[in-house]
Amino acid sequence: MKKIIAVLALSLIIATSAFASILQIGPAATINFDASSSDIDSLKDFNRYQFGAEARVNLLFLQLGANGSFSLPNNSGSWAINTMLSANLVAGPNAANISVGAAIPYVLYTNDNSFNTSKFFESPLFFKAGINLNFSFVGLGLSYYIPTGLAANKVLTNIGDIKVDLSKGQFSLAVMFNLF
Repeated sequence: MKKIIAVLALSLIIATSAFASILQIGPAATINFDASSSDIDSLKDFNRYQFGAEARVNLLFLQLGANGSFSLPNNSGSWAINTMLSANLVAGPNAANISVGAAIPYVLYTNDNSFNTSKFFESPLFFKAGINLNFSFVGLGLSYYIPTGLAANKVLTNIGDIKVDLSKGQFSLAVMFNLF
């Protein structure tokens, strides 16, 4: 009996994943939030928010995503675009997912008029946990990005140095439009 239920559940997951939308795109809002504390008053600080867009490509159980957000000038007067690329394993169109990705900061403008970028392999890695809900042509995605403190090019040699810091995490909420 357990084998029959497992086969039925697996076939339903495959069927729903096969007919799920392939491309999702939409606006996103991100907030820097310390999940290890219960300081809800920090949600009122508008400087913690970033606004941008998120795009996802779904291929059966694999989801590739990019979240780009534009941040307001910080204390040094820098405007920045923060990009987070991730690969998720998902169990259907309405499911929780866990992934690993790279956060690529790109500073657009600084007070000294210089452009500054970081290379992909020197960008910090993060863990991402998310929940996706799809309603026909519109979906809603809630994600939490947790930095690891380790660059992508050092992950194989320094795997023991990964430190999860919940105080530097980011919540992201995206309204996704299912295109295909």
